Amino acid sequence: MNGQNHTHEPVAGDDGGELDPREAAALLDQTTRGARRRLDPHPPLLMFGASLVILVAYGTVWLSVRNQHPYNGPTPTALAVLYSTIAAWATFVVVIRKRATSGISGRSEMRRRREGIAFAIVWAMVYVFQGALHHAGASHAIVYGIYPASAPLVIVGGAAATYEAAREDWEWAGFACAAVVLGAVAAYTGPASVWGVIGIGAAVLLFARAGTRTWLHR
Repeated sequence: MNGQNHTHEPVAGDDGGELDPREAAALLDQTTRGARRRLDPHPPLLMFGASLVILVAYGTVWLSVRNQHPYNGPTPTALAVLYSTIAAWATFVVVIRKRATSGISGRSEMRRRREGIAFAIVWAMVYVFQGALHHAGASHAIVYGIYPASAPLVIVGGAAATYEAAREDWEWAGFACAAVVLGAVAAYTGPASVWGVIGIGAAVLLFARAGTRTWLHR
């Protein structure tokens, strides 16, 4: 009859045999999970790597300033390690993401590029404002300590939290909010200690987030 339910009928497989509906659902779920892993812009393995990068970069700066009295700021060698490490890591991430999304085009790719440009502008303005603080005569403790260590987390993290909340992605919104709180709290530890606190704190956050995603998306 036309109104009869056929939901339990077998589905034809690729080899011409019949596939049980439950097997078909499991296969679809497996395929979907695999596609999500390939297109994931934040794969857990990269986040594990990022936790190590931030620990090395911020830890190097902290080692260069921990015994400064009065505080003068990171040494040129420490800054070279900080920025070269982060730049190399950012380049690596961009290459990996391009390979993962090489088959994507159209509106999705255009939106991804616009989002990247928007966050790049926000990030750049963090350091433009640092220049304004220096121009206004702010102390080295602010210009070369508290602000450059904590401002990226507070400002860029705040923008990321708002963006993820608008998308109703509460997992990433919560992670971004945790980064903002870390930056704000670390700012009170002083111009030297702030580097170490953020280095360890951000590494722990990234490692925990990567571990959680690995466990949830097995």
